[in-house]
Amino acid sequence: MVNPVLQRGHSVGLAMVLAAGLGLAAPVLADAPAAPGPLTDAFIRYTLPVTDRVHVIYRTWTSTEPPFEGNSVVFEQSDGLVVVDAGGSPLSGRHIVEQIKGFSGKPVKYLIYTHWHGDHDLGAGAFREAWPGVRIISTAATREAMTGPPMAYIATYSQDNGGVAAIAQQRLADPAVSERRKAGWRKLQAALPSMVGAYKGLKAWPADITFTDRLSLPDAETPIDVLFLGRANTEGDAVVWAPKQRVLAAGDIVVSPVPYAGSSFPAEWIGVLNKLKAYDFAYLVPGHGRVETDRAYLDKLTGAIQAVRDQVGPLAAKGLSLEEVRKQTDFTALQTVFGGDDDWDRAQTRGFFIEALVSNAYKEARGEPIIQGRDGG
Repeated sequence: MVNPVLQRGHSVGLAMVLAAGLGLAAPVLADAPAAPGPLTDAFIRYTLPVTDRVHVIYRTWTSTEPPFEGNSVVFEQSDGLVVVDAGGSPLSGRHIVEQIKGFSGKPVKYLIYTHWHGDHDLGAGAFREAWPGVRIISTAATREAMTGPPMAYIATYSQDNGGVAAIAQQRLADPAVSERRKAGWRKLQAALPSMVGAYKGLKAWPADITFTDRLSLPDAETPIDVLFLGRANTEGDAVVWAPKQRVLAAGDIVVSPVPYAGSSFPAEWIGVLNKLKAYDFAYLVPGHGRVETDRAYLDKLTGAIQAVRDQVGPLAAKGLSLEEVRKQTDFTALQTVFGGDDDWDRAQTRGFFIEALVSNAYKEARGEPIIQGRDGG
């Protein structure tokens, strides 16, 4: 993806994808408040009890409303809590900590990162402040990304967000921009002051404990397995499985209602999604979006990735350039699959999912490397 102006909680160009252009069914669980908090604090969180020992902490149930902040999952073990993902800023982390303390007096003993994207880990400092003994867990690949070039964007993230204000103003003044998209730009515009403030002085908190295939956290009531099932959304995606509660935390391998491709690995992503389907889960918690209780969205996502590979692969094999491939393929139908009739969501489906996925499927077909951070997130 070309010259991102603003990163989506990590290193994808928000301004570019918003400018570029499946409505899900009714909620699968009884909802806590679904709307974000006052735009003076766009990072406020809510808690949804999933079972008596598992809670999901979320900002909003949509993946298309900035600030793009991931879900956190809290598992209760006998001697403490295990939390999956920490939010995307110190402010986010403090809100998550506040929510946790509202329903449990136990300390957080482990914090697990599902992947390196900042919207899932830059709030970790608040956990260290609240529970100094907390140990952070990730795959070795995620730790490598967090200590290397992919995280360099955080140095200018606040400034980059500030620069989007002018782009938003241009879109709002453009008569060719639909009213629905303008509504999205207004919401972004209103949230920007909070975002600029929250993203100042960001610091990465790499893991203390790493693993390559599996790490088990035993407990009589809530045993947990942390697993690497293959490269999917990133090079080091971790999933978290609590078999007794039948809860599976998938990170950004699954994002809804509009998926995110970034610097993903299309063929391997499909393989990982098929592995997720094999779990006997009652609840699947995506990195962003509503908790799922069946495999319908996994099937939809798998089919969409395969549809892109089916069109892009043969053209790449013929030696066409990426731009020629883009001209000869049409994925408008996928914008409807994920964005429905919502013009804002359709535009973000193209920007966050289709554009990056086409690029990565092209590289995959040609045997070219997909570089974390550099290739879109």
